[in-house]
Amino acid sequence: MELNPKDADLNGPTVRDSTAPEGLEFHYAEHAKPLATPWQVAIERAKMVRGCKLPPGIILDPACGSGIQLAAYCAMTGRKGLGIELDESTAHAANSNLLRVANHGFDSALTDSKICIGDGTIGQEKQQIAMLHIDPARPRNSRTHGLDEMAPQLPEIFLAWKDHLSEGERGPAILLDLSPRLVEAQRTEVEAMVDVHWPGIGKTWVWTSRGKGRIDRLSLWIGQLSSPNASRRFVRIPPNLKDKPVVIEGDYSPISDHRRPPRKGEHVSIIDAALVESGLATEFLRGTLQEQEIIWSISEGRRPQIHHSGNFSFEDRNLSLLVQATGRIVKLVHSELSEATISHLIDTAREYGFGKLTLRVPLEPNLQPRLQGSIDRQLAAKGGSHTGFVAKLPKDPMLLLCLTA
Repeated sequence: MELNPKDADLNGPTVRDSTAPEGLEFHYAEHAKPLATPWQVAIERAKMVRGCKLPPGIILDPACGSGIQLAAYCAMTGRKGLGIELDESTAHAANSNLLRVANHGFDSALTDSKICIGDGTIGQEKQQIAMLHIDPARPRNSRTHGLDEMAPQLPEIFLAWKDHLSEGERGPAILLDLSPRLVEAQRTEVEAMVDVHWPGIGKTWVWTSRGKGRIDRLSLWIGQLSSPNASRRFVRIPPNLKDKPVVIEGDYSPISDHRRPPRKGEHVSIIDAALVESGLATEFLRGTLQEQEIIWSISEGRRPQIHHSGNFSFEDRNLSLLVQATGRIVKLVHSELSEATISHLIDTAREYGFGKLTLRVPLEPNLQPRLQGSIDRQLAAKGGSHTGFVAKLPKDPMLLLCLTA
């Protein structure tokens, strides 16, 4: 069954996406999760696709869900789209979303597109396909995702649509939108699936984050969409909708295992955990801490931490989004963090003129607000004008009292 956006029903349930322009709302099936892909993420990804010189044809999404990403592609590239969705109510939501986006000022590519209710693993489209986007359904509320849990399966999609794909200078344009929880072995397995059909084709893994150290999307950009000189890309979507994303490209760079204790006067910085997970933290630090010795004290978890000799140099102010905190060590405090010892830290903070101090150390969830609250109250009453944070080394009771610029 084929649906036409021009005939879409706009009376179904809608939800407001805080990242979308004023007045643009989206439909979703009643049993589905609203806004699986935020509009800001979808539109920024579509802008990057637009710069990849797509070959002739339409945009195909054979598991389109509510059609948010397909609508963004059509809006940004001016290409017609074809979305296929097995669930009828979700397909109708996708059809309505194409019309919603078209009515928000984009051209006729959206209303000339279509949504088909059916099985996306059956390749029957006679038109040329400029780009294939695949976002398989995955189990909800699962800490890990096996590749065999995805629906539809990648090999089935590849086999169904391979012969319909146009090719650019670097082959067909394919984007796989996958689970952020895929480990390295699973990513290698995905690459092997791709190579069965397109041996040696270019591939770029892309980690996308909206902050808080979390990977929101993991995708593999293949062929014409791949970066010729980079196997990895990290994209940080800024909170300000008018700002451009921060993009770091390169190849995997291991983190040095050289360790030594920090010294008074050095700088301590907590790096975005999502950037570290992408394997591009060294690439980022090489450009922003030029010629400085970088010592990693923590390279895993929520607060990856380094110490170094001087300040960061940010050519783009948004690069600072990848540094959660940075400051100069003014005091090494030999103390545990507990309700019994917090007064010692507060007395030291007052001695060095701190009026605001943030705990950036791993603590039990019920303990952190109590300790932070005690610091806030007592420094507000008798503190100074300086702002800073507290860091520490793993397996060491020493606290690092850091002054921010």
